[in-house]
Amino acid sequence: MHIQEANDWVIFNNITYQIHQIGDFAEMCRNFLEQMRLLMDFDGAVFYYSSENELPQLRHAVCYEYPEAVAKDYLDHYQTLDFSRGLLMGGKSMVYRENDVFSEEERVETECYKRFSQAEGFHHSVHILPALDGKVLAKISFYRRKGQPDFVYDDIFLLDMFKEHLALRISRYYEDRVRQHEKLSIHECEERFRLTARETTILGMLMQGLPNETICSQLTITNNTLKKHILNIYKKLSIRNRTQLFKMVREYSD
Repeated sequence: MHIQEANDWVIFNNITYQIHQIGDFAEMCRNFLEQMRLLMDFDGAVFYYSSENELPQLRHAVCYEYPEAVAKDYLDHYQTLDFSRGLLMGGKSMVYRENDVFSEEERVETECYKRFSQAEGFHHSVHILPALDGKVLAKISFYRRKGQPDFVYDDIFLLDMFKEHLALRISRYYEDRVRQHEKLSIHECEERFRLTARETTILGMLMQGLPNETICSQLTITNNTLKKHILNIYKKLSIRNRTQLFKMVREYSD
Protein backbone atom coordinates (compact mmCIF):
# COMPACT_ATOMS: atom_id res chain seq x y z
CA MET A 1 0.00 0.00 0.00
CA HIS A 2 1.08 3.56 -0.65
CA ILE A 3 -0.07 4.90 2.69
CA GLN A 4 2.23 3.04 5.04
CA GLU A 5 4.29 5.60 6.93
CA ALA A 6 3.18 8.30 9.33
CA ASN A 7 4.20 10.97 6.82
CA ASP A 8 1.91 9.44 4.18
CA TRP A 9 -1.04 9.62 6.56
CA VAL A 10 -0.27 13.27 7.28
CA ILE A 11 -0.34 14.00 3.54
CA PHE A 12 -3.55 12.00 3.07
CA ASN A 13 -5.28 13.83 5.93
CA ASN A 14 -4.07 17.19 4.63
CA ILE A 15 -5.41 16.51 1.12
CA THR A 16 -8.73 15.38 2.59
CA TYR A 17 -8.94 18.54 4.69
CA GLN A 18 -8.23 20.73 1.66
CA ILE A 19 -10.94 18.99 -0.39
CA HIS A 20 -13.50 20.27 2.10
CA GLN A 21 -11.96 23.58 3.10
CA ILE A 22 -10.75 25.26 -0.10
CA GLY A 23 -13.62 27.58 -1.02
CA ASP A 24 -12.98 28.11 -4.72
CA PHE A 25 -14.02 24.91 -6.47
CA ALA A 26 -11.62 25.08 -9.44
CA GLU A 27 -8.77 25.80 -7.03
CA MET A 28 -9.80 22.76 -4.98
CA CYS A 29 -9.70 20.59 -8.12
CA ARG A 30 -6.26 21.86 -9.10
CA ASN A 31 -4.91 21.48 -5.57
CA PHE A 32 -6.18 17.90 -5.37
CA LEU A 33 -4.40 16.92 -8.60
CA GLU A 34 -1.18 18.63 -7.56
CA GLN A 35 -1.16 17.15 -4.05
CA MET A 36 -1.81 13.63 -5.34
CA ARG A 37 1.70 13.74 -6.80
CA LEU A 38 2.95 13.37 -3.21
CA LEU A 39 1.26 9.97 -2.90
CA MET A 40 1.11 8.53 -6.43
CA ASP A 41 3.24 8.70 -9.57
CA PHE A 42 1.54 10.00 -12.72
CA ASP A 43 2.43 12.15 -15.72
CA GLY A 44 -0.78 14.12 -16.22
CA ALA A 45 -4.26 14.47 -14.79
CA VAL A 46 -7.65 16.05 -15.53
CA PHE A 47 -10.54 16.86 -13.20
CA TYR A 48 -13.73 16.93 -15.28
CA TYR A 49 -16.96 18.22 -13.76
CA SER A 50 -20.32 19.54 -14.84
CA SER A 51 -22.61 22.47 -14.48
CA GLU A 52 -25.05 21.97 -11.63
CA ASN A 53 -27.97 20.56 -13.62
CA GLU A 54 -26.39 19.00 -16.74
CA LEU A 55 -25.07 15.70 -15.43
CA PRO A 56 -23.93 13.31 -16.81
CA GLN A 57 -22.71 15.83 -19.41
CA LEU A 58 -19.27 17.10 -18.36
CA ARG A 59 -18.68 20.79 -19.03
CA HIS A 60 -15.45 21.90 -17.33
CA ALA A 61 -11.89 20.63 -17.00
CA VAL A 62 -9.10 21.49 -14.59
CA CYS A 63 -5.81 20.17 -15.97
CA TYR A 64 -2.51 19.32 -14.34
CA GLU A 65 0.34 18.70 -16.80
CA TYR A 66 -2.28 17.79 -19.37
CA PRO A 67 -3.04 19.99 -22.41
CA GLU A 68 -6.07 22.19 -21.76
CA ALA A 69 -6.90 22.31 -25.49
CA VAL A 70 -7.08 18.51 -25.57
CA ALA A 71 -9.36 18.41 -22.53
CA LYS A 72 -11.63 21.02 -24.13
CA ASP A 73 -11.73 19.02 -27.36
CA TYR A 74 -12.80 15.97 -25.36
CA LEU A 75 -15.60 17.91 -23.68
CA ASP A 76 -16.82 19.51 -26.89
CA HIS A 77 -16.65 16.62 -29.32
CA TYR A 78 -15.61 13.24 -27.96
CA GLN A 79 -17.01 12.50 -24.53
CA THR A 80 -20.11 10.85 -26.00
CA LEU A 81 -17.78 8.35 -27.72
CA ASP A 82 -15.99 7.47 -24.49
CA PHE A 83 -16.90 4.04 -23.11
CA SER A 84 -16.96 5.65 -19.63
CA ARG A 85 -20.15 7.42 -20.73
CA GLY A 86 -22.04 4.30 -19.73
CA LEU A 87 -20.30 4.27 -16.35
CA LEU A 88 -21.17 7.93 -15.83
CA MET A 89 -24.81 7.17 -16.43
CA GLY A 90 -24.66 4.11 -14.18
CA GLY A 91 -24.70 6.22 -11.04
CA LYS A 92 -22.15 4.12 -9.12
CA SER A 93 -19.12 5.50 -7.33
CA MET A 94 -15.97 3.68 -8.48
CA VAL A 95 -12.28 3.71 -9.29
CA TYR A 96 -11.18 1.80 -12.39
CA ARG A 97 -8.35 1.35 -14.87
CA GLU A 98 -9.13 1.21 -18.55
CA ASN A 99 -7.28 -2.10 -18.68
CA ASP A 100 -9.88 -3.48 -16.27
CA VAL A 101 -12.62 -2.73 -18.79
CA PHE A 102 -10.90 -3.57 -22.09
CA SER A 103 -8.19 -5.96 -23.09
CA GLU A 104 -5.01 -4.21 -24.22
CA GLU A 105 -5.78 -5.07 -27.83
CA GLU A 106 -9.30 -3.62 -27.64
CA ARG A 107 -8.31 -0.50 -25.74
CA VAL A 108 -5.64 0.71 -28.17
CA GLU A 109 -8.17 0.53 -30.98
CA THR A 110 -10.76 2.77 -29.33
CA GLU A 111 -11.29 6.27 -30.72
CA CYS A 112 -10.68 7.94 -27.36
CA TYR A 113 -7.41 6.10 -26.80
CA LYS A 114 -6.10 7.12 -30.21
CA ARG A 115 -7.28 10.70 -29.90
CA PHE A 116 -6.58 11.50 -26.26
CA SER A 117 -4.00 9.04 -24.96
CA GLN A 118 -1.82 7.91 -27.81
CA ALA A 119 -1.71 11.36 -29.41
CA GLU A 120 -0.40 12.91 -26.19
CA GLY A 121 1.99 10.10 -25.35
CA PHE A 122 -0.11 8.64 -22.52
CA HIS A 123 -0.77 4.92 -22.32
CA HIS A 124 -2.08 3.93 -18.88
CA SER A 125 -4.93 5.57 -17.00
CA VAL A 126 -6.91 5.27 -13.80
CA HIS A 127 -10.16 7.14 -13.12
CA ILE A 128 -12.34 8.16 -10.19
CA LEU A 129 -16.10 8.45 -10.65
CA PRO A 130 -17.37 9.98 -7.39
CA ALA A 131 -21.11 9.45 -6.98
CA LEU A 132 -23.80 10.35 -4.48
CA ASP A 133 -27.48 9.39 -4.34
CA GLY A 134 -27.24 7.38 -7.56
CA LYS A 135 -25.62 10.13 -9.61
CA VAL A 136 -22.01 10.28 -10.83
CA LEU A 137 -20.79 13.82 -10.19
CA ALA A 138 -17.43 14.05 -11.98
CA LYS A 139 -14.60 12.17 -13.64
CA ILE A 140 -11.01 12.51 -12.40
CA SER A 141 -8.39 10.91 -14.63
CA PHE A 142 -4.69 10.17 -14.02
CA TYR A 143 -2.32 9.17 -16.83
CA ARG A 144 1.10 7.59 -17.24
CA ARG A 145 3.15 7.73 -20.39
CA LYS A 146 4.04 4.74 -22.52
CA GLY A 147 7.04 2.95 -21.04
CA GLN A 148 5.89 3.57 -17.48
CA PRO A 149 4.29 0.75 -15.47
CA ASP A 150 0.53 0.53 -15.33
CA PHE A 151 -1.34 1.70 -12.23
CA VAL A 152 -1.63 -1.07 -9.65
CA TYR A 153 -4.02 -2.12 -6.91
CA ASP A 154 -2.30 0.18 -4.39
CA ASP A 155 -3.11 3.16 -6.62
CA ILE A 156 -6.75 2.10 -6.92
CA PHE A 157 -6.98 1.58 -3.15
CA LEU A 158 -5.52 5.03 -2.52
CA LEU A 159 -7.91 6.79 -4.91
CA ASP A 160 -10.82 4.82 -3.49
CA MET A 161 -10.11 6.38 -0.10
CA PHE A 162 -10.69 9.83 -1.58
CA LYS A 163 -13.78 9.19 -3.71
CA GLU A 164 -16.41 9.67 -0.99
CA HIS A 165 -14.79 12.90 0.20
CA LEU A 166 -14.76 14.15 -3.38
CA ALA A 167 -18.41 13.18 -3.85
CA LEU A 168 -19.47 15.18 -0.80
CA ARG A 169 -17.44 18.23 -1.86
CA ILE A 170 -18.67 18.17 -5.46
CA SER A 171 -22.26 17.66 -4.38
CA ARG A 172 -21.98 20.66 -2.08
CA TYR A 173 -20.60 22.72 -4.96
CA TYR A 174 -23.53 21.79 -7.21
CA GLU A 175 -26.03 22.53 -4.44
CA ASP A 176 -24.45 25.94 -3.86
CA ARG A 177 -24.62 26.69 -7.57
CA VAL A 178 -28.31 25.79 -7.70
CA ARG A 179 -28.99 27.89 -4.61
CA GLN A 180 -27.28 30.88 -6.21
CA HIS A 181 -29.69 30.68 -9.13
CA GLU A 182 -32.80 30.30 -7.00
CA LYS A 183 -34.26 33.68 -6.10
CA LEU A 184 -36.56 34.02 -3.12
CA SER A 185 -39.91 35.77 -3.09
CA ILE A 186 -40.49 38.60 -0.64
CA HIS A 187 -42.83 36.38 1.35
CA GLU A 188 -40.17 33.64 1.50
CA CYS A 189 -37.65 36.20 2.77
CA GLU A 190 -40.12 37.36 5.41
CA GLU A 191 -40.62 33.83 6.72
CA ARG A 192 -37.11 32.48 6.34
CA PHE A 193 -35.29 35.48 7.80
CA ARG A 194 -38.01 36.65 10.18
CA LEU A 195 -38.39 40.11 8.76
CA THR A 196 -40.66 42.50 10.62
CA ALA A 197 -43.78 43.84 8.89
CA ARG A 198 -42.04 47.17 8.28
CA GLU A 199 -38.91 45.48 6.91
CA THR A 200 -41.07 43.36 4.58
CA THR A 201 -42.84 46.48 3.31
CA ILE A 202 -39.54 48.24 2.68
CA LEU A 203 -38.12 45.17 0.95
CA GLY A 204 -41.10 45.15 -1.40
CA MET A 205 -40.63 48.84 -2.19
CA LEU A 206 -36.92 48.32 -2.81
CA MET A 207 -37.70 45.49 -5.21
CA GLN A 208 -40.05 47.82 -7.09
CA GLY A 209 -37.03 50.04 -7.67
CA LEU A 210 -38.42 52.97 -5.72
CA PRO A 211 -35.84 55.58 -4.69
CA ASN A 212 -35.18 56.18 -1.01
CA GLU A 213 -36.90 59.57 -0.96
CA THR A 214 -40.11 58.07 -2.38
CA ILE A 215 -40.08 55.27 0.21
CA CYS A 216 -39.53 57.80 3.02
CA SER A 217 -42.38 59.97 1.73
CA GLN A 218 -44.84 57.08 1.41
CA LEU A 219 -43.99 55.64 4.84
CA THR A 220 -43.53 59.01 6.54
CA ILE A 221 -40.11 58.17 7.93
CA THR A 222 -36.74 59.93 7.83
CA ASN A 223 -33.93 58.84 5.56
CA ASN A 224 -31.85 57.79 8.58
CA THR A 225 -34.67 55.55 9.78
CA LEU A 226 -34.96 54.02 6.32
CA LYS A 227 -31.22 53.35 6.21
CA LYS A 228 -31.44 51.55 9.57
CA HIS A 229 -34.23 49.34 8.26
CA ILE A 230 -32.27 48.56 5.08
CA LEU A 231 -29.15 47.67 7.08
CA ASN A 232 -31.25 45.34 9.24
CA ILE A 233 -32.63 43.68 6.11
CA TYR A 234 -29.10 43.22 4.72
CA LYS A 235 -27.92 41.77 8.02
CA LYS A 236 -30.76 39.25 8.22
CA LEU A 237 -30.27 38.19 4.59
CA SER A 238 -26.45 38.02 5.05
CA ILE A 239 -25.80 40.42 2.18
CA ARG A 240 -24.00 43.75 1.91
CA ASN A 241 -25.60 45.84 -0.81
CA ARG A 242 -28.52 46.28 -3.17
CA THR A 243 -26.79 44.42 -6.00
CA GLN A 244 -26.68 41.28 -3.87
CA LEU A 245 -30.28 41.92 -2.86
CA PHE A 246 -31.49 41.84 -6.47
CA LYS A 247 -29.50 38.65 -7.09
CA MET A 248 -31.15 36.98 -4.11
CA VAL A 249 -34.75 38.20 -4.26
CA ARG A 250 -37.24 38.00 -7.14
CA GLU A 251 -38.66 41.19 -8.55
CA TYR A 252 -41.70 42.42 -6.71
CA SER A 253 -44.69 40.16 -7.38
CA ASP A 254 -46.33 39.70 -3.98
